[in-house]
Amino acid sequence: MASRPSAVHEAVAAIRAKAKEFREAFGDEPRARSLEWAASKVEQALRDESDDLLTLSEAAEISGYHPDSLARMVRDGQIPDLRPPKSKGMIRIRRGDLPIKPGRPHTPDADVRGTRQPPPKTRQGGPLWPPVNAGREP
Repeated sequence: MASRPSAVHEAVAAIRAKAKEFREAFGDEPRARSLEWAASKVEQALRDESDDLLTLSEAAEISGYHPDSLARMVRDGQIPDLRPPKSKGMIRIRRGDLPIKPGRPHTPDADVRGTRQPPPKTRQGGPLWPPVNAGREP
């Protein structure tokens, strides 16, 4: 089963197709070259990012797997361990080798720490529901 290209890879392909259209249909070489330059910058960024080395905790945050599960995958040879040979230091995983847990988005969520709403107000240790005057006439 072939994997579907990511949305970013599809966008790069669309940019390259638009560059070809500018060149062939309109003879607009400057615009075509500009689009090809932009597409190559995005492709280079994707390659650079995929070579990033991650610690287990960083890899866990991105992949959705627990750090212990990732360590087990490294021990079992499912993920390459990029530590120097015979090293007992921290496990390093290349971002491009990182599995993504099924059902998890392939990009990390935005950092929403600190944006959590405060808990609902309570009255004397209990919730505001039912209303204070429930069942009583005003």
